Amino acid sequence: MRNTSLHMKSTLPNNTKWKQLDWFYINRYVEKLQQRIYRAESLGEKRKVRELQRMLIHSKSALLISIKRITQENKGKRTAGIDGYKALTDAERMRLYGMMAQYRIKNHSPKPSVRTYIKKKNGKLRPLSIPTIKDRVYQNIAKMALEPQWEVRFEPTSYGFRPKRGCHDAIERIFKSCSQGKKRWIFEGDFKGCFDNLKHDYILQQIKEFPYNTIIEKWLKAGYVDNNVFERTEKGSGQGSLC
Repeated sequence: MRNTSLHMKSTLPNNTKWKQLDWFYINRYVEKLQQRIYRAESLGEKRKVRELQRMLIHSKSALLISIKRITQENKGKRTAGIDGYKALTDAERMRLYGMMAQYRIKNHSPKPSVRTYIKKKNGKLRPLSIPTIKDRVYQNIAKMALEPQWEVRFEPTSYGFRPKRGCHDAIERIFKSCSQGKKRWIFEGDFKGCFDNLKHDYILQQIKEFPYNTIIEKWLKAGYVDNNVFERTEKGSGQGSLC
């Protein structure tokens, strides 16, 4: 990245430096890296995919984008994890960046999530796991590195939890399929406790070539605190976290 974007030598207060960052350049840099990962995966260049994923993970641009998404754009930005830490002002975001830029994701030690509950439409309670801000930032960086690789592998007819896809795209595809004059069957279903029963071993096997699969395993095994009681996580991935 250009030094002028990240190491501005001025006497301006910290809360203005965040706005001075060249966000167009920062986003474009990460987008190009993701495009290169997608292309390398499409061509079966596994070694190149890993090299590009390392570049993205170590990128200061990816760190800045993740801090912005987690602390400024996401709905849960005001919700702290177990350490109570939040970064809601530009000055706090710059301090968080300065602190995290000194460390490597592979050396990060995840903390347990905080378990909370929200009421569903049927009256039942849905458990949510809230990681710390730092964990969420690192998780978003890992997500940005994995996503373009897996976009190549996913079926074109799948729409859940994928970038620039949603239920309206699925509805449109169903409508087009049903408009061809042929009889079609539509099945609707739901996985009971899907997130709570994901198998860690299977997930880790699928991402065994990812350069930072060990940190993802740590996130999966980090556990959660529910009503001041620590619970281990031998399976599942808590809703509310990125991993």
